Amino acid sequence: MHPSFASRSLRLLSASLAWLCAALPAVASTCPPSSSGPAIDARVVASVDGAQHPVANAVVHLLDVERQRVTGTDGRVCLENLAPGEHEILVVADGYSVLDTTLSLPAVSSSDAARQVIFELTPAFGEELVVTGTRTARKLVDSPVHVRQVTRATIDASASRTLADAIELTPGVRIESNCQNCNFSQVRMLGLEGPYSQVLVDGQPTVSSLALVYGIEQFPARALESIEVVKGGGAALYGAGAVGGVINLIPHSPLDTHATLDFRASETGGEPGYSASALADWSPRERRTGVSLLAQLDDVEPADLDGDGFTEVTSRELTTLGLRAEHYLLGDRARLDGEVNWTDAQRRGGDLARFDLPPEETALTEEIATERLGLSLGYLHTLSSRLDVRLAASYADTRRASYYGAGFDPDAYGSTENPLWIVDAQLNRRHDRGTWSGGASYSRDELDDRQPGYGRLLRETHTNLGVYLQDDRTLADRVTVVYGLRVDDHSALPDPVASPRLAAMLSPRDDLTIRASYAQGFRAPVTFDEDLHIELAGGAARVVLPSTDLVEERSEASLLSLEWRPTFGRRAKGSASLELAAFRTDLDELFDVVERDDPRTPQREFLRVNAEGARVEGVELAASVRWGSRLSAELGFVVQSARYDVPEPDFGARRFLRTPDEHGTLSLQARLPAALDLFVGARYTGSMLAPHYAGFIAEDRLETTPSFFEIDVNLSRTVALGGHEVTVTVGGKNLTDAYQRDLDQGPDRDSNYVYGPRLPRSVTVGLRWEL
Repeated sequence: MHPSFASRSLRLLSASLAWLCAALPAVASTCPPSSSGPAIDARVVASVDGAQHPVANAVVHLLDVERQRVTGTDGRVCLENLAPGEHEILVVADGYSVLDTTLSLPAVSSSDAARQVIFELTPAFGEELVVTGTRTARKLVDSPVHVRQVTRATIDASASRTLADAIELTPGVRIESNCQNCNFSQVRMLGLEGPYSQVLVDGQPTVSSLALVYGIEQFPARALESIEVVKGGGAALYGAGAVGGVINLIPHSPLDTHATLDFRASETGGEPGYSASALADWSPRERRTGVSLLAQLDDVEPADLDGDGFTEVTSRELTTLGLRAEHYLLGDRARLDGEVNWTDAQRRGGDLARFDLPPEETALTEEIATERLGLSLGYLHTLSSRLDVRLAASYADTRRASYYGAGFDPDAYGSTENPLWIVDAQLNRRHDRGTWSGGASYSRDELDDRQPGYGRLLRETHTNLGVYLQDDRTLADRVTVVYGLRVDDHSALPDPVASPRLAAMLSPRDDLTIRASYAQGFRAPVTFDEDLHIELAGGAARVVLPSTDLVEERSEASLLSLEWRPTFGRRAKGSASLELAAFRTDLDELFDVVERDDPRTPQREFLRVNAEGARVEGVELAASVRWGSRLSAELGFVVQSARYDVPEPDFGARRFLRTPDEHGTLSLQARLPAALDLFVGARYTGSMLAPHYAGFIAEDRLETTPSFFEIDVNLSRTVALGGHEVTVTVGGKNLTDAYQRDLDQGPDRDSNYVYGPRLPRSVTVGLRWEL
């Protein structure tokens, strides 16, 4: 791909945006008369300053027939072929109160027009429905476990291409890059590294250690309906390894019949890239079946930012195919769903002058080809008004072919295979004051990692049987508690481990909520994702090996928060949320990596061992404000202290490495005149300590990094074209170009000496067509 491709695409799509904004009307839709029964021509609106504004992406649920439809940008939705009689309807939209109503429809003839109905929503925070906190659907405001939600609307507004893009503006969450050659990234919560948090897909931990090495950049954002983030221990439901928190990916569901085509062209570091996706949903109105097909192609060209002939932006090619199907049966009391997805990801970084040659003919290259196949099957059955059961089975097979080498090394090739099986069952029984939940999960995780040139051969098979019980109970008016216990029998441990969980919520007023939680957890002595990444420094590889006498790492996590949700403005059309949270996590028998180099080998060996312990504590401030459908903003800022009990051995530091004491996010969405939609995102990363190993520099040393501030801006407009919706977007990421200035250069550079923003400044234009 020639660099002029992005420039031509930018000029073409920018001109298209100007033409569309000037020439085309706003989107409008009509609901045709129903041919086989009553129909509802519904419009979802919110009133601001006496005027009604449409609410896009509102989900209208017909609870009696388990049917759902989503409003367009005009706030309208058509519900056709309904049976005469009463229908219970639930309307849910991000940032608004849930509307629960009943409509009575008489029998009509085929010539009768659809009944026109207006659903008016009230701006409010905490009304969104979430499932991750307690594994049962409930409003955010009613959940004792605080959950943050990234909605589909936010994913679209931020022009997110992958999971990493979609969550990097979530308060309290930080995405970091860990390699100059391959751009390996990970997510941090509560000051803890990636392995302390679990990534779930529809509640199932199908993202293995190998899949997580590059996984957060390989999940297409287009496949997600929303993302739910729970910070703090989630041991009772999701496994004891969820110490830092849980990121649950809610997959896209086929709610109606339509298709979406999306194309984006970008320029990063002066080099082009593109992303193209197609999503097709099929859901006939007369039946209870839905099918969704997704295909996405991404291409990012390599970029050399400092002119040394070696890349800072890695070449990436991603191909994703997915199929999801849902079917309601037994009179809509049961749902069967299944999913198949396949991902092929290629990335390469290093010697740019020899980029087209085989890796062993280059001075420095990291080349990784990852293929992942995922299968899942779920069954949800409502046995009665008080009892339901969920069964799920998942399989994921991740395979990787890699080259991590320098100095024209012919022996730096490796291969890794990682099949994972998971079976899960959960029973929920509602009682007068809440819900009992109990269940069991079984997993089998196999790893075969072969790096013969570096003398590393890891062959592990681990099984885990977890049994859990939880009670979600209302003790008194405005007082709710969740308590539970999970017992895990892990094959790497001699005895089962019990992990309790307790959360409580007190609401002294309708607009005030106090939450407190406590959880114990553990991490078994197994291979983690960062162990499977080989770093290059000084022309030699840094290889992590497991110690033979590792024991499990134990944790205790607690969190206390105060949330206030005031309303303001004329007729209380504005709403806000202010939250202050204090958190603390104590780690014992901490897993740490220390140097244990064998001078007889060309690589530098590092050993994963048990250290003394550590403590991470801090406060998080989160503030959100919304004014109808015209404006919403969210701010998050964290001040924390992450310290070892005793200094780490390599540099003698007490402070966690690569962990800033302050970081924050800001996002804003606004509706401008001429139906333009504005999105602004900002990230602040404070100073941190970063290890810097010899090669480009004379000797190892510990660096104190500067702070960084990034800002993203996207401007879009949706118009009508041929009866369909077309959205054109122009924007840029990291417009301040706040990128690391002291990167190592040449083939002897320390690839792990990277910090701050993941990528330099980039500009993007996009075109989305809703059919």
